[in-house]
Amino acid sequence: MHRPITVALAVALGLGAGSQAAVPFYDSYQLQCRANFGAAFNLPAGSFFTSSTPAINNAGQVAVNLANVNVPGNPPGVWFGQGGTGQVKFVAADSNATIGSISLNHLGRAVFPQNFTSPNGVYFYDAPSDTSGLLTTQPIGASSFGTPIVNDLGQVGYRVSFLGSNAWVSFAGAPPVAFHAVEAALDAASPYSFLFTPSFNNSRQIAGKVRLGAAGQTGENRPDQIRIINPDGTFTIIAHDRDSDPNSLFLSFDNSVALTDNGWVAFNANLFPAGRGVFFSNGVETRTIAVNTAGIVSTIESFGPAASASGLVAFRAFENNTALRAIWIGDGTTLRRVVREHDIVPTDLGPARIDQHDASPVFGGSITINRYGDVAFNAALTPPDNNQIEWGSGIFVALARTPGDVDCAGDVDFDDIDAFVAALSGPAAYAAQYPDCRWLNADCDGDGDVDFDDIDPFVALIGS
Repeated sequence: MHRPITVALAVALGLGAGSQAAVPFYDSYQLQCRANFGAAFNLPAGSFFTSSTPAINNAGQVAVNLANVNVPGNPPGVWFGQGGTGQVKFVAADSNATIGSISLNHLGRAVFPQNFTSPNGVYFYDAPSDTSGLLTTQPIGASSFGTPIVNDLGQVGYRVSFLGSNAWVSFAGAPPVAFHAVEAALDAASPYSFLFTPSFNNSRQIAGKVRLGAAGQTGENRPDQIRIINPDGTFTIIAHDRDSDPNSLFLSFDNSVALTDNGWVAFNANLFPAGRGVFFSNGVETRTIAVNTAGIVSTIESFGPAASASGLVAFRAFENNTALRAIWIGDGTTLRRVVREHDIVPTDLGPARIDQHDASPVFGGSITINRYGDVAFNAALTPPDNNQIEWGSGIFVALARTPGDVDCAGDVDFDDIDAFVAALSGPAAYAAQYPDCRWLNADCDGDGDVDFDDIDPFVALIGS
């Protein structure tokens, strides 16, 4: 019965309409948990995640590593939740243990490193079975484990240390692990003097910054590259610094990158002769997401960016005209602010301000994003009218609203027409046909509802 509307929309759009990327808008923030010495939210009071980076998946599930859980001994732990509810799901048995950065795949499995315990290794929490425990201590001889990332096949890529010398490895559920790269101190034939923080994807590839040289040649004057490395050691070079290629625009790279499933890498770089930027590259095409020499951002902070296969890159940087910290998202053409210092966000205590009682950073750690552009972040909180009162820190999800991308394909084009028509029937009818998308993407006039008033702005979005 909706075919006349569909036809009318197609006629209104004409034949010349193309497709445009969909960089989301952000006007809704959802608190997942709040840590504080006193009353907390979804956490035992006195539990803290300090500078942790929360992980988010496509289902909107969130996980974060806790520096301590307020139980006897104050051991570290892991919190898991969704939609503003959740609880501590893993507590280390050893109060001296540390739990490092956490990752979360789209099936609800979280992995994280646990060190200074027995045994050191990669641990897991699995939401579907509500189980947790040790995943692996592989490879044999590894002394510490860092930055594990789990993909949707359950494979995990991570960096291991052998008494101070590192390797990038991946584990597929049973020994042996695949050695993607090792430092020259472990294998004299290796071209890598140092391997920095890795990223991992569904193709079992590891990407990261590598320093070239023999064992011990780890100075800043050594050539650096960003590479994607396969399990057999073959690789793609994504970017060179000027020590690697004298003609490169990149003077140096930050230590962390983000690898997408379609082989693109987001990274921060210092530029020659001056400036700093956020970039997104597959080794052939490089997109400039933001630079601090022009536009709306100034200082780009040294926290790794986040990226999605749809081409969205999120990062932390100061806003140029206010000198306030903020989180941004862009695709190389459009750049939007996700959230900013001093913004008011909803909490269990009522409206709160993202703020500190002094000049300390208001955001902790970095950010992660999912396929829809939802951004998980960690922010310090105060009452709206008094930043000398601390309300602790909150883990939030900034919910993306992408007007016109009604089929959640990552762009706005003719394929969205049928989904838009379904959205006009209401959220229930829409969800029945598009269970993995969001109804408010059809809210093209920004009034918080979907109705016939959205038709003209929807047509304009597709026709632009």
